[in-house]
Amino acid sequence: MKIFIDTNILLDIYHLSSTDLEELRKILKLVEVGKIELLVSRQVIDEFWRNREGVIADAIKVFKESGAKSKVPNIIRGYAGAEELRKLVVETNAKVKELLAEAEKDIESSTLKADEVVNELFDKVTVGKIDDAIFDRAHKRVEIGNPPGKRGSLGDAINWEWILEQEIEFWDENLTIISGDGDFESVLNKGEIKEYLKREWEIKNPLTELRLDKTLTGFLKREFPEVQLAEQVDKLAALEMFEQSGTFATTHVAVAKLSQFDDFTDGETARILQAYHSNRQIYLIISDADVEEFARKIVIFAKQESTKELADKLTDILQEKEPDLNDIPF
Repeated sequence: MKIFIDTNILLDIYHLSSTDLEELRKILKLVEVGKIELLVSRQVIDEFWRNREGVIADAIKVFKESGAKSKVPNIIRGYAGAEELRKLVVETNAKVKELLAEAEKDIESSTLKADEVVNELFDKVTVGKIDDAIFDRAHKRVEIGNPPGKRGSLGDAINWEWILEQEIEFWDENLTIISGDGDFESVLNKGEIKEYLKREWEIKNPLTELRLDKTLTGFLKREFPEVQLAEQVDKLAALEMFEQSGTFATTHVAVAKLSQFDDFTDGETARILQAYHSNRQIYLIISDADVEEFARKIVIFAKQESTKELADKLTDILQEKEPDLNDIPF
């Protein structure tokens, strides 16, 4: 699937918001393993770097103001805990000062954790050019008053005109725009694309769906609910490779990837066990050292009754050492 992430979502990771850096790491991993294709325009890149300093300055200002304060009147100072409170205030303010010094050094060198993830994400994609034709259409759109965006501001209009130019094939199924500023959102049906934009999209791409998510969290929960941490994306990709393995070589590669993980949910365990029973390529080489070793490892993770049945069946096959040719799945 294809997704477009608006600049406001990327800038949110520098501020106090619901957008967590871990969510962006998940997106990065999903791009790396080919689960999603991220569309990025030059407009988004320019907007990001144009606004980054201001957003960071606001975040630093808020953090500075978070320093501890405590005015202790005379009637309180006599209590045993008053001195302890004073020391805690001093320690808190010292820690705030220490963290600010570290952050300012990273800000100056553009090595904040957020910078690293954003830069890596930008390096993974091809940045779309904004030519004069797109700019002219965006300018006309704003002058007429057509969405998205606000009168006098071309940013969203430029991005939308660029998005309309992208090749979206029917097998992509949908394009999701992730934006939190409301310029793409319907005023009647919250959480959905504006009707005018939806109509434009359907004329250009009648076989695909245009969706809107207001947060990375919302998008990830709907499309990849099993991914709780960025590292789990690698596990998901390896699991799917194992399930869909069409050659012995692919099976061995998938087993090597899955063997790097030390824990599996019952759902993941069930999928792996089912693949051992239903995939011909896996079944035929079940006695190969790596495939057998991983099979003996995965049965331990079976917890639910249905999963235990699959695990017991696989254990019986392993004890026979050679698969019964009459049971080979086709």
